Amino acid sequence: MADTKISAMPAAATLTGAELVPLVQSGVNVQTTINNVKSFVQKAYGAWHSDVTQTGSITAGTAMTYNVQDVTDSITLVGGSKITVPIAGVYNLQFSSQFKNIDNAQNDATIWVKVNGTTLSASGGQLTIPARKSAGIFGYMIATWNYYLQLNAGDYVELFWLPASTSVTMEALPAVVSPAIPSIPSVIVTIAQV
Repeated sequence: MADTKISAMPAAATLTGAELVPLVQSGVNVQTTINNVKSFVQKAYGAWHSDVTQTGSITAGTAMTYNVQDVTDSITLVGGSKITVPIAGVYNLQFSSQFKNIDNAQNDATIWVKVNGTTLSASGGQLTIPARKSAGIFGYMIATWNYYLQLNAGDYVELFWLPASTSVTMEALPAVVSPAIPSIPSVIVTIAQV
């Protein structure tokens, strides 16, 4: 079979990614898997959002969670908050979250990144959510940042938040029929290998 022309070979069945392919590396014939070739050629990415309102602890950071997968290739979400990358590389992590304040006074919230459970230095940001205007008109603010992260294969990233008051939540809102308005997630996160 080694001397058979490619055009004369039978068609492959459904690929699993574990199939071996030959390569020449530094002048030497070697083998690798289709999955390894794919991870080298195609960049990994993923996007998720949450359609539920989230409440954070005012005494310790709370991980932002996601319950809806938008798109993904190779990057996985573990436990609702741990965004796990398949191979080493530089990744662009972006998020946006909608904060709601039901208090008569403005309140702060802090957001930061953890990698493998350890707080990433200089990743924090603080925002001030405006006070409500009246009993039925609340204060809202959208926070959005992006980070470039050097990650190793199997590393996971989490976004944490800490409200200064229990009056602050990350609110999700349903779609409105008239006038037509799409649903509003409490948080959206995307990550892409660059």
